[in-house]
Amino acid sequence: MVDFSSRFGRHVNRRLRQEKVIWLTTVDSHDTPQPRPVWFHWDGGTILIFSEKNKAKLRHIARNPRVALNFNTDDEGGDVAALVGDAKILDNPPAASRVKTYLRKYGKGIRDLDMTVAEFRDAYTVPILVTPQAMRGFVD
Repeated sequence: MVDFSSRFGRHVNRRLRQEKVIWLTTVDSHDTPQPRPVWFHWDGGTILIFSEKNKAKLRHIARNPRVALNFNTDDEGGDVAALVGDAKILDNPPAASRVKTYLRKYGKGIRDLDMTVAEFRDAYTVPILVTPQAMRGFVD
């Protein structure tokens, strides 16, 4: 279990609450890591990500649910935070309140994509839930 009570853990927890983008790394069928930036919602225990249907990350997770998540570092290469966990493609939508919070967080980003919230919800229909199992990194 990940300890978010340490100094570093509290820092990562803050970043999970405040950051807009996290890098999700899955592993393809050739065992090659495939990182990609994604939007996410942290509820204090799990990370929710939405995907369009038929995307490679979904095939990767179905084959191997172990994933890594990391943030961008600061300009000097510090403030490193990486999480390793298990991803699950959900059969049912997450709680409506959580979806609402996610959509509120990314309202501007959705508009920047020239999409309405309804169009975004119609396109990004596959929920992925990541449960962190380990954490590493450092804060300067």
